[in-house]
Amino acid sequence: MWIEITRGVIVNKEPTKAGSIVEVDTSTAMLLIGMRRAVETVKPEPKPVEAPAVQPTKPVSRRGRTSSSTPKD
Repeated sequence: MWIEITRGVIVNKEPTKAGSIVEVDTSTAMLLIGMRRAVETVKPEPKPVEAPAVQPTKPVSRRGRTSSSTPKD
């Protein structure tokens, strides 16, 4: 059964934040719903995965050191 957590709670020995949608067995779901820690919801649809946009990189300058920036002995 799919539930949406309304308050932070431990579910199956793992901490779960408010707003999370998790799948649990019916008895656990009924317990959490009865405690008003969760509400029943439908299975979430997977979000389409978009490829991250590649940003153009700046060219690296290839300048050498000048004589004034090097220490003199």
